[in-house]
Amino acid sequence: MIRKNLQDVKGLIGVASAGTPPDVLIKNVEILSVFNGELFKGDIWIYKYWIAYVGNKTPSISEKTTIIDGTGYVAVPGYIDAHSHADLFYNPATFSDYVVTRGATTVFSDAHDMVNSIGVKGFIEVLNISDTLSVKFLWGVPAAHPHYPDVEGIEMLSLADMRMLFSQYPDCISMSELSSYMRVLKNEDDILEKILLAHSFGRNVEGHALGASYDMLNVLAAAGINSCHESIRAIDLRNRVRLGFSTMVRHGSIRSDLKDLCAEIERGPKDSLILVSDGVFAADLIANGYMDHVLREAIGYGLKPQDAIRMVTLNPARYFGLDGEIGSIAQGRIADILLLQGLENPTPDKVVERGRLVAEKGILKGSPATFPEIGTSFNPYIFHSVDKEDFCVEKKSKGPVPVIDIIDRTVTRRIDLTLLGDNVYLPDRANDVQKVVYTRRDKKKWGKGFVRGIGASIGAVALTVCHDTHGLLITGFDDADMELAANEALAMGGGIVIVDNREILCEMPLPIGATMSRLPIHELADDLEKANRILRDKGSSLSDPIWTIAFLTLTSIVELRITVSGVYDVKKATIVF
Repeated sequence: MIRKNLQDVKGLIGVASAGTPPDVLIKNVEILSVFNGELFKGDIWIYKYWIAYVGNKTPSISEKTTIIDGTGYVAVPGYIDAHSHADLFYNPATFSDYVVTRGATTVFSDAHDMVNSIGVKGFIEVLNISDTLSVKFLWGVPAAHPHYPDVEGIEMLSLADMRMLFSQYPDCISMSELSSYMRVLKNEDDILEKILLAHSFGRNVEGHALGASYDMLNVLAAAGINSCHESIRAIDLRNRVRLGFSTMVRHGSIRSDLKDLCAEIERGPKDSLILVSDGVFAADLIANGYMDHVLREAIGYGLKPQDAIRMVTLNPARYFGLDGEIGSIAQGRIADILLLQGLENPTPDKVVERGRLVAEKGILKGSPATFPEIGTSFNPYIFHSVDKEDFCVEKKSKGPVPVIDIIDRTVTRRIDLTLLGDNVYLPDRANDVQKVVYTRRDKKKWGKGFVRGIGASIGAVALTVCHDTHGLLITGFDDADMELAANEALAMGGGIVIVDNREILCEMPLPIGATMSRLPIHELADDLEKANRILRDKGSSLSDPIWTIAFLTLTSIVELRITVSGVYDVKKATIVF
């Protein structure tokens, strides 16, 4: 956030008392007070980055005052996404350039994917340029890297790293989503020490208590977890609100629970409820929007516009302890102001961010933000090629094999199948059983298994976006195609490669940390759609097969996942193959 000095305060007082002309005057506009839901007519005076006055007094005007005519508009605070992922193939710069045009002015980005791909030193490079981006970023410091070090490989984020980030970077405002909450329930010292450290710096601890019972939630609250965005049913929402969690309801590309929960939201108190995205894909940003889309859907599902807007402005600001700086149109707050045609139409015509008119009619007015030239220098791949022999799955016992069976976009289950092969197990193209192999960037171990449900009859797909450890993941039916795809992905510094019959069908570079593109949102969306379309044309019925493959390594979602130790059963917390 922006700190005021003595001269800033004196300047604000001078403008507020009408002794000094404002830098910006938004005149004759209807203003929403998110404190009480009231709409009232007035003017908004801005000095530098901040709001100096809200009301009907006549200001002094100079030739340097920028005047914005608010006639016919409703002014609301800039939207806050309290739980986002600004590094889902795009990077925070290109993401911010787009979402600010849709009214987002502050974004909390859970940085676990970014830190896991560019390392702590790379993350510091991003922190050092964050105030040059098109929105204000708040960051979540990863809770763990990886979630379960005993099966996923060595922990790469130390307690000292976390202490350094919290002590030196105020915008690292919380410990990011604690997906491996079973470690809390097991009383593991290292994860509890991180929670204590976060609280010692006054930081929140973000929860990710998917499927947790009421009694489990009690334990997590006692351990110091402050929020949760994993309410799926009405009872989940009630339990979290009752136990004092700041309860986030999401509507994004990965998952949406908003429609099912709006009736429950409307029935109860709303002070601790926050609407979030939890990540939006590039194509969905273009087609639907961002937090303006979340608001439009919430209003369509029955929430009052004033209540819904409060859940993306004042409520998240209070959760982060920043309501004295953002989240409302009030004196002394940062001038993040949206001009809407009406409360029922939450896509802004004009966006004022940090006191500047930055977007109009969905178009960014200034220059695009830039992002550091990081590559993989802070978290390199220590190998440059693989060999198809790396993918052999030795047959060590008779009987069926536990196979990862995809049942929706991110969730899998276990299915036991008999696979062909004498000394090695072979994939089964006729029954859509592909080989899946994974290694981290140190290539200390290969995890090997099989997956059913991708649906594409294709030689190989190689990815370096592998939630959350972001090593090298290859799926396919043909070892030679898998070798080619993997080596092409490594040669271009990370990305997506699709191969069939020794022919490269798709190459999509991800040069930032091997997980993020430099392309503008529209171009990135086109490239991702091309990759997905190839897989759908080859028979996949998945809506986003690239995303589903990238999630095969994520150990915070049931049931079977591929890790460097093999196929991991999340429910049983054990390697099964």
